Amino acid sequence: MAFFLYVSIVVVGALSAFLYAPLKREATILGLFRPLDSWQNVHGIENHAIDGTVACEDLHYHEPSNMLYAACGGDLEKAASWFPGALMLDHPEKAWYGTLVVIDPKTMKSQKLTLADFEGPFVTHGISLYNSPSDLETVYIYAVNHIPNPLWTASSSAQPKAASRVELFVHTVGSNTAKHLRSISHPMIRTPNDLLALSEREFLVTNDHYYREGFMRVVEEFSHSAWTDTVHVRLVDATNVTASTSLTSIPNNNGLGWGPNQQVLVSSPLGGTLYFAKLEGAHNKTLSVTHSVRADGVVDNPSFFRDPWAGIDGKDYSGYILPGLGRPIEFLKNFKDTTGKAPLSSIVWYVPAKVGEEERGSEVAEPRLLFSDDGSSLRGATAAVIVPIDPATNGGKREGWLVVTGIVAPHMLATRIDFATALSSAVE
Repeated sequence: MAFFLYVSIVVVGALSAFLYAPLKREATILGLFRPLDSWQNVHGIENHAIDGTVACEDLHYHEPSNMLYAACGGDLEKAASWFPGALMLDHPEKAWYGTLVVIDPKTMKSQKLTLADFEGPFVTHGISLYNSPSDLETVYIYAVNHIPNPLWTASSSAQPKAASRVELFVHTVGSNTAKHLRSISHPMIRTPNDLLALSEREFLVTNDHYYREGFMRVVEEFSHSAWTDTVHVRLVDATNVTASTSLTSIPNNNGLGWGPNQQVLVSSPLGGTLYFAKLEGAHNKTLSVTHSVRADGVVDNPSFFRDPWAGIDGKDYSGYILPGLGRPIEFLKNFKDTTGKAPLSSIVWYVPAKVGEEERGSEVAEPRLLFSDDGSSLRGATAAVIVPIDPATNGGKREGWLVVTGIVAPHMLATRIDFATALSSAVE
């Protein structure tokens, strides 16, 4: 009897030790160790709330024009009522008529673009920009649109509730319009989240879940099973679209972004992981993951900051920006608050560029906390970018604007950061 008791204790102890680390990490990512009542905000030197940027899930910095582009819902009540990406599927009659927004980081003024030849609805999610190297003024904008499925009824539950697709617009820098070119649907575009524009005729799109709703969607998220995919879509001509699988090896394919030298970034939010990948293939593009980095929190839409003044002071502050929810355990409950007041905390991490280099992938650097907010200044970060400030116009100081947005945030937040203070120890 004593022998079996001893063996039982050893087995239980071994299992506890084996399970402790992954369970602790899971709890950390969910925010269980970050109670809101003891939250510590980490901001920059000064903050600016940007008007006219309601419910903007994704955000991109267009470096040639020094402008920010976002796809915004514009209505918190509707954002909390119909959004398939967050399981809000009960009110298709409240589908948004969102729009594209351009922000000037010098003035912090936003402008809603008039969408020519487009009627909507436009339930915005991820976006991506493309311009030809020979024409920096013409910007092609791909945008996810989660329209309700007109074929779905309560008696025809075999049909999905959403008929999500991708919209393609073209915009001339400085104008106030974006012309709709086409809507793009394909059976392989099922639960689209984010996009990566490869040209005006092809793009990558992530399907962030295999299951659209129900218990198995929960299982899918917390088992971290690799059931989702990233798809390569090509526009053959005015009516024909082809699609092929690009990546299937990681769980919860979510945010996409460009790193340096055509590197592709793919995030897995509840895994707290950013994957670095190579884009391969001439016709059907595939992604080959080279390595990854983990943060102690959700990683949503990643971006890469290219330091245009690298080296003038012996420093290169280029690096990866990893935004996410601080306490995702509260997300679904507080997402439904139509007033936009239920707190959704935010965290943004920074990882130096050297971590993304394949040959240095084993040199794992701890992501540095760049921004933290309890929901009082920015509600639920889903995307973030850094816009650099020219030292020649800034007294020689190396600073930039960290601009953060959220899918149910009443506004974006720009916080001015000093690179030497916020980033220096990470790049040394």
